[in-house]
Amino acid sequence: MNRVRLLAVGDISLITRNDKHPFEPLLEIFKEKDILFGNLETVLSNRRVALEKSVTLHASPEDVRYLKDAGFNVLNVANNHILDLGKGGFSDTLDMLKENGISFIGGGNKKYKQTHTIIDANGISLGFLGYYTYGFNYRNIIISRINEKEIIRDIANLKTVCNVVIVSLHWGIENVFYPSPEQIESAHQFIDAGAAVVLGHHPHVVQGVEEYGDGLIAYSLGNFQFPFNSEGCSAKIDIKTDLAMMLDLNIEKNGLESYEIIPIRIDDCFVPYLCEEQERENVMAFISAITRPITNAQIDRRGWFEEIAGEYLAGNWKSFLLRIKRFGGVHIWQFLKWLVSPFVLKCYLACIRKKMAGQKIGHYPF
Repeated sequence: MNRVRLLAVGDISLITRNDKHPFEPLLEIFKEKDILFGNLETVLSNRRVALEKSVTLHASPEDVRYLKDAGFNVLNVANNHILDLGKGGFSDTLDMLKENGISFIGGGNKKYKQTHTIIDANGISLGFLGYYTYGFNYRNIIISRINEKEIIRDIANLKTVCNVVIVSLHWGIENVFYPSPEQIESAHQFIDAGAAVVLGHHPHVVQGVEEYGDGLIAYSLGNFQFPFNSEGCSAKIDIKTDLAMMLDLNIEKNGLESYEIIPIRIDDCFVPYLCEEQERENVMAFISAITRPITNAQIDRRGWFEEIAGEYLAGNWKSFLLRIKRFGGVHIWQFLKWLVSPFVLKCYLACIRKKMAGQKIGHYPF
């Protein structure tokens, strides 16, 4: 029976220390795949005008060679950093990927209007869809937005022209180990609608991997080749931002046949490598532990807010203050609006509940 080996990884920046090749330790493994997927969370452009953000990510257009060396076939561009150098930088990125034979999903412009892609391998056609929580369609720039009804429709449409659908989602809260109840429900709906695999990213840490129905959901693949700073995490908890996973997926015409989680560590140069045997066991035990509350349906909205509140508030507070210091102006007004937004108010209440219960903010209830 025909089968496709799909390797899926998380966030990619192409930023390394000491001019290291960002994927060198894994190049031999990548040769064994049929399709390689990742989330490109950087801009490939030399433009100098950056958005007013606390962190902007961009690399030289020439660094596309690293993606080509590794053999990436499809990259998600629906994320919060792909517009860090504005509309021009976004267009430069799409051009560089196209010129180097790398498909992209989740974004488009006047030149590239299609935001999905279909890749044929070993007699099987795989359709890829990509979305971001805060996507938009404005002035010929398309970043596909997460909308349940629209994604379900897109899955159904794509299933008419390919065998298997893979959905990539840039979502969730940074530096927390659990998806929200709403994310879990949405991911289930996408599998029910016909997707074989849901691949999540954005939190910069791994989250649980759930077998659901006939499909698989990786709520967050974590960083893959990405700058990290475990010591600088806002809530001072054990974040594990240097921990990643690669999914090794065996796909047949009727869907997912089998899969394996491959634990990855990121070194001090921001380069990923395979875990050694003992470390691999420890990582797998950790992934099992954070998966259990999902499969046991233990994550409710109240408990989830208590889990994420400390990190969310501290991280965003730090980001706003940095932007105000650098840019002033509109960021002060944005900060004030954020302070009284409904989501933030729920975080305040969650912190109060934990404080009254004598629990340390940032420690997990599950």
